[in-house]
Amino acid sequence: MAKWLKIKRMSAFTSTPYAGNSVWVILEAHELSDAEMKRLASTLDPGADVAFVLADSTNEADIALKFYNGPSEINFSGHAAVAAYYALSGEDILSFKEPETEIRQRTKVGIQTVKLRTQENKVTRVTMSLSKPNFMEIDINPRHVARFLGLTVNEILSSGLPLEVISTGFFDLIVPLKSLNDIRNINPNFSLMDSFCTRLGIQGVVTFSREVFDTADIAFMRHFAPALGINEEPLSGAAAGSLGCYFIRHQLVKTIDNFVRMVIEQGDLQHKSARVYVHIESTHDQILRVKVGGNSVLTFSGYILTP
Repeated sequence: MAKWLKIKRMSAFTSTPYAGNSVWVILEAHELSDAEMKRLASTLDPGADVAFVLADSTNEADIALKFYNGPSEINFSGHAAVAAYYALSGEDILSFKEPETEIRQRTKVGIQTVKLRTQENKVTRVTMSLSKPNFMEIDINPRHVARFLGLTVNEILSSGLPLEVISTGFFDLIVPLKSLNDIRNINPNFSLMDSFCTRLGIQGVVTFSREVFDTADIAFMRHFAPALGINEEPLSGAAAGSLGCYFIRHQLVKTIDNFVRMVIEQGDLQHKSARVYVHIESTHDQILRVKVGGNSVLTFSGYILTP
């Protein structure tokens, strides 16, 4: 029998309504089948991820999350996970302890630890652990990259930094550029990019510059993922985590007591300004822990009828 489920629309990794990434969060969805989740996700905005909040059937986790983009299930979405916890504020689904609540969440990438900064039964910051970085040792032809980004080979090489493939959940090609102007000039050929990513077995492309909008931030980035059916998204928490690991590996940021906190800008060129906090613990040449965090804001609350 069809029933009404509470649904919220959130703007993730921002405190500004309609900035960041739009996410739909469907609460108490544990009675839905995969086919029903797919159908519901397909009826919502095709460009927005959908997070389904489920009860976990084991003692290993406190909550389970499933993610869809349109009809396609995706293993993990950092911005959708952040949005889900903000959507749970005041819903009596999770018990919040002040000033911080630690949650174990189950997703398709495994069980992760999430820390919620809380006040008056509301979430004010979400920080979650990502997978340890995995570096794909592969030679990347800059001519191919220049071709699918619509740039010159000189623009690809002018930063003096290497191209690299890194995963903290899914593999992204990291492409350093010299300036914000180079970032603006990107004119992607998504068909070529899709073929390139599929051939290498990677999911996306991160372009970044160390020239930023806010001098307190470490980098500005754009993220393209046509191989996942998303040409460009305003932000990606997992991609920001991989970029943070790139900064550590190439000593582009100073660590204090084996810890660094950096802020990465995304979305500004799409009028979707977002900020992702990246925390990395490391020792010598080894990265021990990667976390990303941010805010989210409610833009809609209502109910949706199950199929």
